[in-house]
Amino acid sequence: LKFGNAEQRVGVVSAMLQTVHDDSVPSISPGGTPVVILMVRDAYANYVVQTALDVCPPSPEREELLSVLNANLMTLRQFTFAKHIVAKLGA
Repeated sequence: LKFGNAEQRVGVVSAMLQTVHDDSVPSISPGGTPVVILMVRDAYANYVVQTALDVCPPSPEREELLSVLNANLMTLRQFTFAKHIVAKLGA
């Protein structure tokens, strides 16, 4: 993310926005859980999410990432590693 170009960064964020079916995480999305919500549970993947918020250029994908994170704010607050992301969202 840090060394890629804008197109590559948007591609990574697009991959993070895909949904999977994981019953271990409550989600407001009926179609499954966005991968980014699963990523915040892991110390290393969480760092990728934080970096994406820092370096991703303004784009529809970045806006969707912020939207998904904000929509799942209550869930994020339950995860130890998500504190920094919650802080970046300004909540």
